[in-house]
Amino acid sequence: MASVRYIVNDIDKSVHFYRDRLGFSVEMHNPGKFAALTLEDLHLFLNAPGAGSAGKAGGNPKPGGWSRFMNCDKESR
Repeated sequence: MASVRYIVNDIDKSVHFYRDRLGFSVEMHNPGKFAALTLEDLHLFLNAPGAGSAGKAGGNPKPGGWSRFMNCDKESR
């Protein structure tokens, strides 16, 4: 299981892209702020800059930066 958090400028357009073009399922969608999507064993978390925990560590998060990739496979721990 892998998880990725990605900061994007437009949550709603990104949800439509990942769902309609790439086949992700939408698990949660807070318009304009956050979305959680899944595709097989991949969890994709989309954040608007500064929304939720995106930016709580300080600085000024921007799309394309501050992304996190995590491997949640029990064997890799």
